[in-house]
Amino acid sequence: MAVGGRKSGKLWMALLLSIAAPLQAQAPYVADVTEAREKEWRKLAAASQAAYSAGQAADGIDTARKALGLADELFGKDDPRSLISANDLALQLESAGHFREAESLFRRVFDSYLQTRGEDDPNTQLALENLIDFYMARKRYDAAAPLADYALVSFRRVTGAASARSQRMAQIVATMPKMADPLAEKPTATGSEASGAAPTQAEHPAPAVEHTAQNIAAPPPESVEKMSMTPKADQAEMHP
Repeated sequence: MAVGGRKSGKLWMALLLSIAAPLQAQAPYVADVTEAREKEWRKLAAASQAAYSAGQAADGIDTARKALGLADELFGKDDPRSLISANDLALQLESAGHFREAESLFRRVFDSYLQTRGEDDPNTQLALENLIDFYMARKRYDAAAPLADYALVSFRRVTGAASARSQRMAQIVATMPKMADPLAEKPTATGSEASGAAPTQAEHPAPAVEHTAQNIAAPPPESVEKMSMTPKADQAEMHP
Protein backbone atom coordinates (compact mmCIF):
# COMPACT_ATOMS: atom_id res chain seq x y z
CA MET A 1 0.00 0.00 0.00
CA ALA A 2 1.18 3.49 -0.51
CA VAL A 3 0.62 6.96 -1.73
CA GLY A 4 -1.06 7.11 -5.09
CA GLY A 5 -2.49 4.34 -7.25
CA ARG A 6 -0.89 1.64 -9.39
CA LYS A 7 -0.95 1.87 -13.17
CA SER A 8 -4.11 -0.28 -13.17
CA GLY A 9 -5.96 2.71 -11.75
CA LYS A 10 -6.55 1.57 -8.18
CA LEU A 11 -8.30 4.16 -6.04
CA TRP A 12 -6.33 6.20 -3.58
CA MET A 13 -7.12 5.64 0.08
CA ALA A 14 -7.65 8.92 1.97
CA LEU A 15 -6.81 9.32 5.63
CA LEU A 16 -7.41 12.48 7.62
CA LEU A 17 -3.98 13.63 8.73
CA SER A 18 -3.90 16.27 11.41
CA ILE A 19 -0.77 18.34 11.01
CA ALA A 20 1.01 17.81 14.33
CA ALA A 21 4.09 19.68 15.43
CA PRO A 22 7.17 17.78 14.23
CA LEU A 23 9.55 16.26 16.75
CA GLN A 24 12.65 17.16 14.78
CA ALA A 25 14.10 20.51 13.78
CA GLN A 26 12.58 22.35 10.85
CA ALA A 27 13.35 25.53 8.96
CA PRO A 28 12.32 28.74 10.77
CA TYR A 29 9.01 30.17 9.62
CA VAL A 30 9.31 33.21 7.39
CA ALA A 31 5.82 34.17 6.23
CA ASP A 32 6.09 34.69 2.46
CA VAL A 33 9.13 32.49 1.96
CA THR A 34 7.79 29.51 3.90
CA GLU A 35 4.36 29.68 2.26
CA ALA A 36 5.91 29.87 -1.19
CA ARG A 37 8.13 26.87 -0.48
CA GLU A 38 5.19 24.88 0.87
CA LYS A 39 3.35 25.58 -2.38
CA GLU A 40 6.42 24.32 -4.21
CA TRP A 41 6.33 21.13 -2.14
CA ARG A 42 2.66 20.58 -2.95
CA LYS A 43 3.34 20.94 -6.68
CA LEU A 44 6.24 18.52 -6.52
CA ALA A 45 4.17 16.01 -4.55
CA ALA A 46 1.28 16.30 -7.01
CA ALA A 47 3.59 15.82 -10.00
CA SER A 48 5.19 12.77 -8.39
CA GLN A 49 1.85 11.16 -7.61
CA ALA A 50 0.56 11.91 -11.11
CA ALA A 51 3.58 10.18 -12.66
CA TYR A 52 3.03 7.14 -10.46
CA SER A 53 -0.68 6.96 -11.27
CA ALA A 54 0.13 7.15 -14.98
CA GLY A 55 2.45 4.18 -14.71
CA GLN A 56 5.56 6.33 -15.15
CA ALA A 57 7.15 5.71 -11.79
CA ALA A 58 10.72 6.07 -13.10
CA ASP A 59 9.89 9.56 -14.36
CA GLY A 60 8.60 10.56 -10.93
CA ILE A 61 11.61 9.51 -8.85
CA ASP A 62 13.54 12.78 -9.14
CA THR A 63 10.42 14.82 -8.44
CA ALA A 64 9.53 12.69 -5.43
CA ARG A 65 13.09 12.97 -4.11
CA LYS A 66 12.97 16.76 -4.40
CA ALA A 67 9.61 16.85 -2.61
CA LEU A 68 10.97 14.73 0.24
CA GLY A 69 14.11 16.85 0.63
CA LEU A 70 12.05 20.03 0.73
CA ALA A 71 9.53 18.57 3.18
CA ASP A 72 12.25 17.33 5.53
CA GLU A 73 13.82 20.78 5.53
CA LEU A 74 10.61 22.76 5.91
CA PHE A 75 8.55 20.60 8.24
CA GLY A 76 10.90 18.14 9.94
CA LYS A 77 11.37 14.43 9.29
CA ASP A 78 8.44 13.27 11.45
CA ASP A 79 5.87 15.70 10.05
CA PRO A 80 3.00 13.98 8.19
CA ARG A 81 3.82 15.95 5.03
CA SER A 82 7.36 14.61 5.08
CA LEU A 83 6.04 11.08 5.61
CA ILE A 84 3.68 11.49 2.65
CA SER A 85 6.66 12.38 0.48
CA ALA A 86 8.73 9.52 1.90
CA ASN A 87 5.92 7.13 1.05
CA ASP A 88 5.60 8.62 -2.45
CA LEU A 89 9.30 8.12 -3.12
CA ALA A 90 9.18 4.58 -1.72
CA LEU A 91 6.45 3.71 -4.23
CA GLN A 92 8.36 5.16 -7.16
CA LEU A 93 11.52 3.31 -6.17
CA GLU A 94 9.69 0.02 -5.64
CA SER A 95 8.08 0.24 -9.07
CA ALA A 96 11.46 1.01 -10.64
CA GLY A 97 13.10 -1.97 -8.91
CA HIS A 98 15.16 -0.05 -6.36
CA PHE A 99 14.02 -2.26 -3.51
CA ARG A 100 16.65 -1.54 -0.87
CA GLU A 101 16.01 2.20 -0.75
CA ALA A 102 12.26 1.66 -1.04
CA GLU A 103 12.34 -0.67 1.97
CA SER A 104 14.20 1.86 4.10
CA LEU A 105 11.60 4.51 3.29
CA PHE A 106 8.62 2.26 4.01
CA ARG A 107 10.31 1.38 7.30
CA ARG A 108 10.95 5.05 8.08
CA VAL A 109 7.27 5.93 7.58
CA PHE A 110 6.08 3.11 9.82
CA ASP A 111 8.68 3.73 12.53
CA SER A 112 7.94 7.46 12.61
CA TYR A 113 4.19 7.04 12.92
CA LEU A 114 4.65 4.35 15.55
CA GLN A 115 6.89 6.63 17.59
CA THR A 116 4.85 9.82 17.23
CA ARG A 117 1.28 8.51 17.17
CA GLY A 118 1.31 5.02 18.61
CA GLU A 119 0.21 1.67 17.20
CA ASP A 120 -3.53 2.42 17.39
CA ASP A 121 -3.38 5.38 14.97
CA PRO A 122 -4.85 4.63 11.51
CA ASN A 123 -1.80 6.17 9.83
CA THR A 124 0.47 3.80 11.73
CA GLN A 125 -1.70 0.85 10.73
CA LEU A 126 -1.68 1.90 7.08
CA ALA A 127 2.10 2.33 7.10
CA LEU A 128 2.42 -1.13 8.65
CA GLU A 129 0.28 -2.64 5.91
CA ASN A 130 2.46 -0.93 3.29
CA LEU A 131 5.59 -2.46 4.78
CA ILE A 132 4.06 -5.94 5.01
CA ASP A 133 2.83 -5.73 1.42
CA PHE A 134 6.31 -4.73 0.28
CA TYR A 135 7.81 -7.82 1.90
CA MET A 136 5.05 -10.09 0.60
CA ALA A 137 5.55 -8.83 -2.96
CA ARG A 138 9.26 -9.70 -2.65
CA LYS A 139 8.39 -13.10 -1.06
CA ARG A 140 10.43 -12.11 1.98
CA TYR A 141 8.27 -14.09 4.32
CA ASP A 142 10.85 -14.11 7.11
CA ALA A 143 10.45 -10.33 7.38
CA ALA A 144 6.71 -10.24 6.68
CA ALA A 145 5.58 -12.97 9.09
CA PRO A 146 6.35 -11.31 12.46
CA LEU A 147 4.97 -7.99 11.24
CA ALA A 148 1.78 -9.63 9.97
CA ASP A 149 1.24 -11.48 13.26
CA TYR A 150 1.71 -8.22 15.16
CA ALA A 151 -0.58 -6.34 12.75
CA LEU A 152 -3.37 -8.90 13.06
CA VAL A 153 -3.43 -8.67 16.86
CA SER A 154 -3.30 -4.86 16.72
CA PHE A 155 -5.98 -4.52 14.02
CA ARG A 156 -8.38 -6.87 15.77
CA ARG A 157 -7.97 -5.00 19.04
CA VAL A 158 -8.46 -1.56 17.48
CA THR A 159 -10.88 -2.14 14.58
CA GLY A 160 -12.49 -5.45 15.54
CA ALA A 161 -12.10 -8.91 14.05
CA ALA A 162 -14.83 -8.25 11.45
CA SER A 163 -13.22 -5.14 9.98
CA ALA A 164 -11.90 -5.22 6.42
CA ARG A 165 -8.41 -4.43 7.66
CA SER A 166 -8.42 -7.31 10.17
CA GLN A 167 -9.87 -9.79 7.69
CA ARG A 168 -7.34 -8.86 5.02
CA MET A 169 -4.47 -9.30 7.45
CA ALA A 170 -5.90 -12.62 8.65
CA GLN A 171 -5.85 -13.80 5.04
CA ILE A 172 -2.21 -12.78 4.68
CA VAL A 173 -1.27 -14.59 7.90
CA ALA A 174 -3.19 -17.70 6.83
CA THR A 175 -1.35 -17.91 3.49
CA MET A 176 2.07 -17.18 4.98
CA PRO A 177 4.49 -20.07 4.32
CA LYS A 178 5.61 -21.88 7.45
CA MET A 179 9.27 -21.17 8.03
CA ALA A 180 11.52 -24.11 8.89
CA ASP A 181 12.95 -24.11 12.41
CA PRO A 182 16.75 -23.73 12.06
CA LEU A 183 17.21 -25.24 15.54
CA ALA A 184 15.32 -28.43 14.74
CA GLU A 185 17.44 -31.55 15.27
CA LYS A 186 18.51 -33.47 12.22
CA PRO A 187 17.33 -37.13 12.14
CA THR A 188 19.98 -39.70 12.95
CA ALA A 189 20.95 -42.40 10.49
CA THR A 190 19.05 -45.67 10.93
CA GLY A 191 18.73 -49.07 9.33
CA SER A 192 20.47 -49.41 6.00
CA GLU A 193 21.92 -45.85 6.25
CA ALA A 194 23.93 -46.85 9.33
CA SER A 195 25.22 -50.02 7.64
CA GLY A 196 26.06 -48.27 4.39
CA ALA A 197 23.49 -50.25 2.36
CA ALA A 198 21.08 -48.63 -0.08
CA PRO A 199 18.05 -47.19 1.75
CA THR A 200 14.72 -48.95 1.37
CA GLN A 201 11.43 -47.28 0.48
CA ALA A 202 10.07 -48.01 3.95
CA GLU A 203 12.97 -46.15 5.55
CA HIS A 204 12.62 -43.15 3.19
CA PRO A 205 8.98 -42.61 2.22
CA ALA A 206 8.11 -39.90 -0.31
CA PRO A 207 8.47 -36.49 1.39
CA ALA A 208 5.31 -34.66 2.24
CA VAL A 209 4.67 -31.38 0.45
CA GLU A 210 5.83 -28.61 2.76
CA HIS A 211 4.45 -25.09 2.88
CA THR A 212 7.47 -23.26 1.52
CA ALA A 213 7.94 -20.05 -0.39
CA GLN A 214 8.30 -22.13 -3.56
CA ASN A 215 4.91 -23.83 -3.46
CA ILE A 216 2.70 -21.20 -1.88
CA ALA A 217 2.00 -18.12 -3.92
CA ALA A 218 1.77 -14.64 -2.44
CA PRO A 219 -1.73 -13.17 -2.01
CA PRO A 220 -3.31 -12.04 -5.32
CA PRO A 221 -2.41 -8.48 -6.44
CA GLU A 222 -5.73 -7.08 -5.36
CA SER A 223 -5.02 -8.08 -1.78
CA VAL A 224 -1.76 -6.15 -1.69
CA GLU A 225 -2.73 -2.95 -3.44
CA LYS A 226 -1.11 0.23 -2.23
CA MET A 227 -3.18 2.86 -0.46
CA SER A 228 -2.70 6.59 -0.29
CA MET A 229 -1.64 8.39 2.84
CA THR A 230 -2.64 11.72 1.30
CA PRO A 231 -5.92 13.28 2.51
CA LYS A 232 -8.52 13.95 -0.17
CA ALA A 233 -8.41 17.67 0.58
CA ASP A 234 -4.63 17.70 0.10
CA GLN A 235 -4.90 15.70 -3.12
CA ALA A 236 -7.10 18.40 -4.59
CA GLU A 237 -4.82 21.20 -3.42
CA MET A 238 -1.65 19.53 -4.65
CA HIS A 239 -2.59 19.64 -8.30
CA PRO A 240 -0.80 22.65 -9.87
